[in-house]
Formats: sequence, structure tokens, C-alpha cells
Amino acid sequence: MSNEDSLKVVLIGESGTGKTSIIQRFAYKLFDPNCAASISSQYITKVLEFKDINKKLKFDIWDTAGQEKYRSMAKLFYKDANIILFVYDITSMNTFMELQNYWVSQVKQNCEPNSLLAIVANKNDLYTDQQVPKEEGLKFADEIGAIFQMTSAKSGYGVNNLFENIGKKYLDPKYDYQAADKIAEEEYKKRKEEEKLNKKVNTKKRGVVLDIKKIEKKKKGCCG
Repeated sequence: MSNEDSLKVVLIGESGTGKTSIIQRFAYKLFDPNCAASISSQYITKVLEFKDINKKLKFDIWDTAGQEKYRSMAKLFYKDANIILFVYDITSMNTFMELQNYWVSQVKQNCEPNSLLAIVANKNDLYTDQQVPKEEGLKFADEIGAIFQMTSAKSGYGVNNLFENIGKKYLDPKYDYQAADKIAEEEYKKRKEEEKLNKKVNTKKRGVVLDIKKIEKKKKGCCG
């Protein structure tokens, strides 16, 4: 291998699952709540550096349209892909079932046999409306020999981990992504707790400042 390898990555799944949003979050750290469903394929490139092994991977990422009328076009993109990301919306059982009943079988029939697969459970920020339990996603991923990753394109949760995991799995088939995910999840929870604590402290400080201003205003009123 050279110091930098190019990998073709294709996102597959139903319309509205957040494929485009995942790419935008990964490539530009952006989220557009008004992002429209893709009606054609989109292409983005981003390089990740794995410093511990002095290696770079250039991800050539293709976002395919998920509407049924565009399904026949999707195989033009995934047939020679190194990595396939199957995306579903955790608040929509139908999007998960379509992966099981249509997309996975189509891809396996038409893509390279050694392609790396990943099941991506998107919209984790809407977990209170979840229709597809995480356990079902994990089970399905195990059945087809795929990586499993929870993500939220909106909050950014899991998106970088997804691409880091598929990159490391490509470089080392024995890589234990689940152990890495546990560490990343703990770090995410810790960061969120710190943000929550800082927010409370800042709110309390603002309250104290407002109280002081009220007292000073009253004093001026009494003496004026």
C-alpha cells in the first residue's frame, strides 16, 4: 500500500433517511434542516489521516437517490464500490425493512464480493421516537457481516466514528470497532455532561449578575 489509498464509498437507503446530511456533516461539519431529498447522485471527497499507522485514506463518497424510481440507477454506482453504507432512519421501520428486503440483496448481487459493509442507524437525536431498536440493527449487521453504527447527522453523533471505523476496518480486517465505539460513546456522554454542567453554571452566573443589577437599580431609585 502507498501512504494514501482511495476508497469508493456509496451510501444506500430509502429517501429521507439522511444520507446527504451524513455526508455534509462529515465533509463540512454542517447540518441543513431543510436539506431536500437527492434526486441524482452527488459526489464528495474527503481525506482522513490515521497518524498512528502513518496512513491516509481518501474517501470518494457517492450519495445515491433513494426514491423507488431511481433504484435501477443505484447499481451503476455501487457495483465497484470498496465500501457500502446502508442507511436507515431509526424512527421509520419501513426504511429498515427496505434494507433487509431489497437493498442488501441487490448490492450483494451486483457489487464486489470483498466490499466492506456497514449498517448506519441515523437520526439518533430522535431516539424518543425510535421504531427500530438498536438490538435489531446490531443483529442484522451481524447476519450480513457488517459494521453497525448509530449516527445523528443533526448533532454530529457517531458520524466521524463511522468513517474512522470503516477506514480502520479496511486497513485491518481484525480491527475491533465495537470496542472503539464504547470508548467513543463514553467520551460523548462525558462531553455532554460537561456541557450541561457549564450551561447550569453560566445560567446561575447570569442570574447573580441580574440580581446585582436589580439591587443597584433599587439603590439608585432610593437615592435619586
